[in-house]
Amino acid sequence: MRLDKYLKNVGIVKRRTLAKRLSDEGNIQIDGRRAKPSSEVKPGNRIRIQIGMQIADYEVLALVERPVPKADRDTYARLLHSERARPLGDL
Repeated sequence: MRLDKYLKNVGIVKRRTLAKRLSDEGNIQIDGRRAKPSSEVKPGNRIRIQIGMQIADYEVLALVERPVPKADRDTYARLLHSERARPLGDL
C-alpha cells in the first residue's frame, strides 16, 4: 500500500496531499530511510513523521483500504514514541 494513502486512512494525517508534501520535504522515514509518497508500506514497518515541531514514531500493524473510525485506529497503527523537537536556538 502507498505511504500517503496509509497515513490518510489510519488518521495520522488529514489529507493525502499533506502526506505527499511531508514526504517531498523529507519529513517522513520508513525503517530509517527517507520515504516518498509512493513508498510501499507493509505490516511491521516503522514510520517516523515530523509535522512542524512534533516528531512521532509509529509501527504499522495492518493495512486498510478505506479510512477507519477513530476508535479503530489502534488496530492499524501503534504510536511508539512522540516528542517535541527542540528549536535550533536550544542547542
